[in-house]
Amino acid sequence: MLLRMCPRRWPGVTRSRYLRVMTMRGRWRRRTGMTAATAAFAVALGAVVTSGLALAHPIEPARHTVNVVPPAPLTYSSSDTQAAKVAACTAWDRAARVITSAGKQRASIAATTGRSSGETYEARTVEKRTMTSQVAFLRTHIGSATPSEVRAPIIAWIGIQIDSMHEVNMRNWNAANHAITQGNDLVDVIDAKCGFS
Repeated sequence: MLLRMCPRRWPGVTRSRYLRVMTMRGRWRRRTGMTAATAAFAVALGAVVTSGLALAHPIEPARHTVNVVPPAPLTYSSSDTQAAKVAACTAWDRAARVITSAGKQRASIAATTGRSSGETYEARTVEKRTMTSQVAFLRTHIGSATPSEVRAPIIAWIGIQIDSMHEVNMRNWNAANHAITQGNDLVDVIDAKCGFS
């Protein structure tokens, strides 16, 4: 009797139901996949348990232990406040004179060429640019050391100048005239506070 040499097979199993020879290689793949799936399931189960414990026993947040102290208000010497007052008053005087000069020039052109002429339109544009640049210049000269009795009326005057130019842009002449009157009233106050009058 001749014995045939066959590949090594599992004892008792020679063929699968699909007529393929079952070897050790196919079973290892199946076992590896099952092991990986079991490990992934165990990790997911651990995550669920950890989340449940965290929700059941929340950790108390840390208490605020740092006391925040606001900084002390800045104090300025009398020479600092005097210098800031002189700088603000000088800048305001210059800005007011330049803005007034541009307004007078626009009014003069409007009186000679008419309110809706091209020259008047250009003069009004120059007046707006002049007012905008002078307000920006004035704002840079008002500091925290400027005394409030000077700073408050100058800031109010700046706001009134902006309002009057807005009303001119909107062609609301009554409101523009009212704003100009308010600005002229503040000029007297600022003159007195700055010592110009």
